[in-house]
Amino acid sequence: MKVFKYRILNHILFWIFIFTFYTVPYLLSYGFVLEAFINIIYIPIDIVGVYIVIEYLIPRFVFKKRNFGIFILGTAIIIALNIGISQFIKLNIQPMLGFWVVRRPLSAEMFTALLNNFMIIGTATAFKLFSYSYSFQLTQSELERKTVQSELGILRSQVNPHFLFNVLNNIDALIFEDKEKASNAIVLLSKIMRYMLQESTHEKVKLDKELSYIEDYLELAKLSFANPDFLKFEQKGLPNSQMVPPLLFIPIIENAVKHCNKQSESPGVTINFDIESKSIDLKTSNFVKRNDFKLPDSGTGTGLKNVEKRLKLLYGSNYTFDINKDMDKFDVHIKVPV
Repeated sequence: MKVFKYRILNHILFWIFIFTFYTVPYLLSYGFVLEAFINIIYIPIDIVGVYIVIEYLIPRFVFKKRNFGIFILGTAIIIALNIGISQFIKLNIQPMLGFWVVRRPLSAEMFTALLNNFMIIGTATAFKLFSYSYSFQLTQSELERKTVQSELGILRSQVNPHFLFNVLNNIDALIFEDKEKASNAIVLLSKIMRYMLQESTHEKVKLDKELSYIEDYLELAKLSFANPDFLKFEQKGLPNSQMVPPLLFIPIIENAVKHCNKQSESPGVTINFDIESKSIDLKTSNFVKRNDFKLPDSGTGTGLKNVEKRLKLLYGSNYTFDINKDMDKFDVHIKVPV
């Protein structure tokens, strides 16, 4: 209803402008005389012509792209009818109402009439096209925003089961090896699951919460290594009020842990966070089996591929995501703004 009211107001203001545009020159030239308001007679004809063009011809033959030629022909017919009716009123009706009639050569009369019609109908058409273009852009922006949110939601939902599957596999192995470690793992898993349920649906979470979640995961991951020093975690800088997308970093860390070569020397996995006021750097490095060039998750479509998709959706091109693999090491570097 509010949009409709604004639309009516805009149309009223448009016709007030047209009337003023043609009336003011008369008032300035001849003063406050009856002839200054001659446009009261012709405005209704212009109104009919304009609304046939902008409400019928444009929606049907321009917006729907049916036939632009029909729009041109229809507009030309409207202008011709408008000129014909206006000339009839000028020669027959105008004198009866007490307005004087200024007779000019037919060529000058036609040129003035065409100029007036092109100005009025052209201005109204321009406003119509601008309004349509603006509304279309708003609609497209809203659709793109909803599409991005939907895709991000799908990507987050793909990360969660993938992560849970790996953790459960670790706990299953620990149950037979060390029940105490398995119990500790379940406690850590409960904290992780609580975070995933409560925070992962938010668009942004506090960085300190995300880091706490990552540390819980790393503690859980260390239980599966014979040497706790095999996994090395370093953090430079302290989180304060930074906000980050939830579960953005964990797939990178998870891949480093999952695909490391456990027979390599310690530390076999290194994870480094560099927290600055305007950016966050994460670098992971893990040893892999020599000549194993298969990228992690290349068959599942999750993990690192999802991280890159999320980065593109969240940051456009304003991010860094580098993967480097040599003979026995696999390095990932991600840098995002905050």
